[in-house]
Amino acid sequence: MTPSAPIQTTLLLVRHGETDANVTGTWQGSSDSPLNERGRRQSQMVAERLAAEGYSGNTVYASPLSRASATAEAIAGRVNAGAVRLEPDLAEFHLGEWEGLSYEELRFDRQLWDRMATDPNFTPPGGESAVQFATRLVRVFRQIAARHPGETVIVVSHGGAIATAIAMLVNGDGSRWTEYLMANCSLSEMTWNPVPALVRLNDTAHLAEDARPRNWGAE
Repeated sequence: MTPSAPIQTTLLLVRHGETDANVTGTWQGSSDSPLNERGRRQSQMVAERLAAEGYSGNTVYASPLSRASATAEAIAGRVNAGAVRLEPDLAEFHLGEWEGLSYEELRFDRQLWDRMATDPNFTPPGGESAVQFATRLVRVFRQIAARHPGETVIVVSHGGAIATAIAMLVNGDGSRWTEYLMANCSLSEMTWNPVPALVRLNDTAHLAEDARPRNWGAE
């Protein structure tokens, strides 16, 4: 008897739309912040792209932070997905008391990136370590894929979260997340067949000129 072919599951990964903090280079992390006007336009454009490509009734998951959940709601409404499923583990890297600082302050004053490179278990006060962050992302991505064998699922999260998940699942090394930076409301795609593979990254063809992303990176 010929063995059956593996069932392929696909995750369509969407980084949320732009926020004011993205523009100013401020770390939002697990703090809540709304989409700005450009971010709302971006969300409608990615929703239109997915609808035009025939995604209808697909399950939509999102981080509970409003910048991600609002983006997901725009998509779900356009593709007739029903209620968005909120997953706390899809939230961005939680830096505790250091949230609200600029990227420059985190890099130079707090030396966050250097500390994490030396010790991935380093934990900012009140926050989580890089190891904890990567572990929960791998867990939730695998859980979502396992719940929907053979389906295509839309997942709306954050730049750093998606990039870290890809780095862990494809390379087994969360520190390589900078290789997978993406723009606001870009589309990326992973398949499980059964091994996870990256099919596309940072597709922004659906964004009009006035909504082109100004921020490529985390959060």
